[in-house]
Amino acid sequence: MSGVSLKPRAPFAARVDLSGITPAVTCPLTLRELEHLPVPHGGRSVKLAELFFIEGAPDGVLLIEIGDERLDGVGAGMTEGELIVDGRVGAWAGRGLSGGVLRIAGDAGDFLGAEMSGGRIELAGTAGARAGAAGSGSRRGLSGGVLKIGGNAGPRAAERQRGGLIVIAGDAGEGLATDMIAGTVSVAGAIGPLAGRGMKRGTIIAQARPELPAGFVDTGVHELVALRLMARRVAELAGPLNGWTSARRLVGDTLMGGQGEVLVPG
Repeated sequence: MSGVSLKPRAPFAARVDLSGITPAVTCPLTLRELEHLPVPHGGRSVKLAELFFIEGAPDGVLLIEIGDERLDGVGAGMTEGELIVDGRVGAWAGRGLSGGVLRIAGDAGDFLGAEMSGGRIELAGTAGARAGAAGSGSRRGLSGGVLKIGGNAGPRAAERQRGGLIVIAGDAGEGLATDMIAGTVSVAGAIGPLAGRGMKRGTIIAQARPELPAGFVDTGVHELVALRLMARRVAELAGPLNGWTSARRLVGDTLMGGQGEVLVPG
């Protein structure tokens, strides 16, 4: 394929921080310039070429040929282009992503898509804790864009989410959408306990009624035309909402003054 490819020269001896190595950065540079980009590796900074074989021609596509769980910050800060990882990645992948597409063929560590505001992340495997959540010391989780997780998501996914869409094809761990303010989360599998704790607004779409905090109130079954319209306009929700003509609406977290909603088949 066209674009720039990075292939590890050898197994990494320490964690590597690839934050800032994005298509917007690599596209204007020559291969010679790419080789000299500084990259944190363990407790020191090394040249990108010391860790990777670099080939191809910059054109807005960046490929990491062999993923590794010690590769942190992959796609962090992306604004445009496409970044493809053939394998797994470590923590903070796609942090602060605002544009472009990040595709990961394997699993991801904690904080996948943390604080992203636009663009798209597609993960084939399982995500660690706090996918689409707020980072340490931040009050803002995912606020825009689409985060798709092909496997399970760890605890506290969508914590402090403020907008956008998270689609989880597998199970979600404990504390899904804790302190959620806005946005939508769809979960095809089971949901762990205490989902929606402290939820202010936003929507959780579940295929079965999860264990919710005491502050959620069952308002009964509703004909929600908006759901059908949403499924037509948002391709990622066509599957989860397939066949839904109504939904049972659970509202909360009322103990925190919240008016979020958890929707399950009616």
